[in-house]
Amino acid sequence: MGYKAEYSGEYNEMNRFENLDSIEDKILQHLVHHETKHSKNIWKLLKYATLNALSEGDVSLSDRLSLINKDTGYPTDKRVFLSPFVDDAWAVECSSLYIFVDKIKPIDHTRAAIYVTVETVTHSKISVINGDGDPDLNPDANPNDSDVNNEVIVDIKNRETVLVKSLLAELNGLYLDGIGYLQMNKLEDNVSGDVSMPLFNSRSYYGHRINFVVEMSGISESADWGY
Repeated sequence: MGYKAEYSGEYNEMNRFENLDSIEDKILQHLVHHETKHSKNIWKLLKYATLNALSEGDVSLSDRLSLINKDTGYPTDKRVFLSPFVDDAWAVECSSLYIFVDKIKPIDHTRAAIYVTVETVTHSKISVINGDGDPDLNPDANPNDSDVNNEVIVDIKNRETVLVKSLLAELNGLYLDGIGYLQMNKLEDNVSGDVSMPLFNSRSYYGHRINFVVEMSGISESADWGY
């Protein structure tokens, strides 16, 4: 049987979701400050709309911060937003990133699965990019991008797929301090992460919707807990 709270005019011991509003910020902080190959590629794909985006120089900390929207609306010079993509007037030929809490499913009265959505949106005109499979030009390249003779066999890639792959590699299993592990996983029978590709903005854009899940538990008998 599920937990049933008896009304007594006072709060009962329940999950208070105290750190719910910290999730997006903690993910963004990680992406801004980490210097892994995947993190670097994410920022390159966001900053550079060029065919050789993966071969461009690393994006500096100041440039990463400048790409984050800190205002209302969707400024055309920003690429990272803490909200869903909803602006039909957006017409920039670029890739952009959207991070937000999407859905909450209770597991019991003390635990809940939080769906954290990461949307990627790319203009169809820049969807093709050069690969990074040459081991001489890029020692950190995926070895599967070359054959046994180290000859490049993948010379072009889909920008969206590289962006999704990099985000999954960087964020899957990430520990969010005070919250839990961000997972592309099945936590319960009806709670699991997934990736889909809905279309945006008629035919100009396409993108992926990555649903991570994180289990959150923060029990308190008072709504004042944590304040």
